[in-house]
Amino acid sequence: MESNDTPAMEDVSQAVSSKYARYHTLDLPRISSVEFPLAISTKKHSIVRAIEMCGGIEDVKQALDNSTEPSVTDKGLELFLNNGLSPVDPWDDATSSARKPFFNEHPIIGKRVPFRDDSIVLKITMPEGTLEKNGNDVAKALRSLDSKDVCATPVAVVNNTIKFREMSDFQVILDNVPAAREFQKSFGSLDWQNIKKFIDSVPDNDSRPQDNINNIILDRSVKSPNCDFQLPPPPRFSMVGYPLQYKYKGNPFAVKKENGDHEVKGSYLKNYQLFVHDMSPELKVPVEPQDKLLEIYNQAKQSGVYPGTKKESKFFEALEECLAILRSLFEKRPIWVKRHLDGLIPKNVYHTLKIALALLSYRFTMGPWRNTYIKFGVDPRSSSEYAKYQTEYFKIERKLLESATVRKNIPKPPPLVFESDTKDGIDSRFRFDGTRIPWYLMLQIDLLLDEPNIAEVYEKVEYLDKPNEVTGWFTALDLAKIRRIVKYELGCMVQGRYEFNKYKLKYFKSMLFFKESMMNNNGENTDVDGDTNMDRDKNPDDITQDDDEENNGVEAGEDEETLQEKEDAESDNMKVSVMKDISDDEQDEPEDDFDVNNATFQDIIGKIRRLDPELADKYSRDLSGLVNIAKLYD
Repeated sequence: MESNDTPAMEDVSQAVSSKYARYHTLDLPRISSVEFPLAISTKKHSIVRAIEMCGGIEDVKQALDNSTEPSVTDKGLELFLNNGLSPVDPWDDATSSARKPFFNEHPIIGKRVPFRDDSIVLKITMPEGTLEKNGNDVAKALRSLDSKDVCATPVAVVNNTIKFREMSDFQVILDNVPAAREFQKSFGSLDWQNIKKFIDSVPDNDSRPQDNINNIILDRSVKSPNCDFQLPPPPRFSMVGYPLQYKYKGNPFAVKKENGDHEVKGSYLKNYQLFVHDMSPELKVPVEPQDKLLEIYNQAKQSGVYPGTKKESKFFEALEECLAILRSLFEKRPIWVKRHLDGLIPKNVYHTLKIALALLSYRFTMGPWRNTYIKFGVDPRSSSEYAKYQTEYFKIERKLLESATVRKNIPKPPPLVFESDTKDGIDSRFRFDGTRIPWYLMLQIDLLLDEPNIAEVYEKVEYLDKPNEVTGWFTALDLAKIRRIVKYELGCMVQGRYEFNKYKLKYFKSMLFFKESMMNNNGENTDVDGDTNMDRDKNPDDITQDDDEENNGVEAGEDEETLQEKEDAESDNMKVSVMKDISDDEQDEPEDDFDVNNATFQDIIGKIRRLDPELADKYSRDLSGLVNIAKLYD
């Protein structure tokens, strides 16, 4: 049948074909492949050798068998990097010229990954000689041709691939070491007669084992130098089979030029932040920044240009403005968390914040004020008035975060630069008041006091005479009460519950011991016959963590941002080195270090007196000391 529309239809067809690529069906044969981590040429001997390195064609076929799904029992395909020749006896002198295996040779395991990374095999045809003109570079050759001169046709789909993702390891060859030869001939052969012969040759009591080493005859004909250590190498040098993911990120200032080279645009300025890695009483806190930073800053004051920056950038002017703001803030509050400062520094000078902080403050990398910025000259260990600036860390357990509901209840963190809703003060969304989840779970104590129950505990705290590295100015019990309340209420709020159990809160506030296991059960550990239930009778010294009744998936810890800050602290700038010189008399022996096996009679009486003074007095009157157990049998 003919139609007057035929020419028009042809025009449409041509237009469509010129605009869209040609349609191909994927009803093609499915094939398997092996991705070798090797440089294999198209020559037959190269391909054959690669297959032999995997044990032969039958092993490859078995590994690629589509009849069974991959499982944990799948051994995969073993690739021996040094197994390119037929197996020979490496200790047979007749085959000494042949390849000898490494002493600790082990393969790389390749796993089958079906239906996850399908690939299409294309057959590309182009005018003869085009590939050679472009240095056998297919991509370059295709770019040099017009699309009409190239034909690409799919011929197969690769849907079953073995990939090698393990790392290869160091391997050692010990052909010329007598000890290795003896081991391979005996235990390496797995033949009992050879093993028995080797065992019989070893003296029962060798009074001079070093003679065996001194009398070794080394083979000087080998190219590699010998040593006379008769110790085999470890079976594996690397403890992991797969490379670690270091979350590497490229330099954001680096750009790639047309010639392929990379160039860094802009400059880095070292902030020279001063870190203190010691909490000993002899430590004198810093009163000024590092000498190098002072030198740079004084040079900038004279020239008006901060070294490493250009005058047009006005970096020094922005730094001076940031310093003025920070000086005012440090007058109001001597200890800050950087995340809180982010909302108080204007955006136009924020890029100078780290250098400004280094000019005005130092940081502890340990103890209760870790990762805070402390004004130079201020020692938080000098007075209990600095107890309210101690930091506490909380985190939501990953298992809980897997719930979409929980993730929805957790507020998104603030942007890097934001404006605080409190003038010249910490944004209210950083505070914990029991009615909403704070923006940031690294909380200073004074940010918890809006919660009535914590405020009630805080009003009754009794500070220590001297702060310690673990709890700062607080006793372990007072700090445990605060932590328990925060963990309980946070756990409820992340799960969408804002009505708290008043009896639990009352229990937390009235705790008598900071560990559940230290409580006196008043006979509750006995059964109906009055015998002690040993399963429930725990030694408090053996408990390393709080036996929390209910944490609701929240625990004290450090979030990822805090961990990153600690890594920065470990790798950045110089440390304050303090020599420790504390005599034994000046050191208070911690209670947990009590050793009943080495304690004196008075030490044991003192230990008993803390729990039961009357019983201690009775033992002091009736007992005169301790008797060595060995003398009981004399």
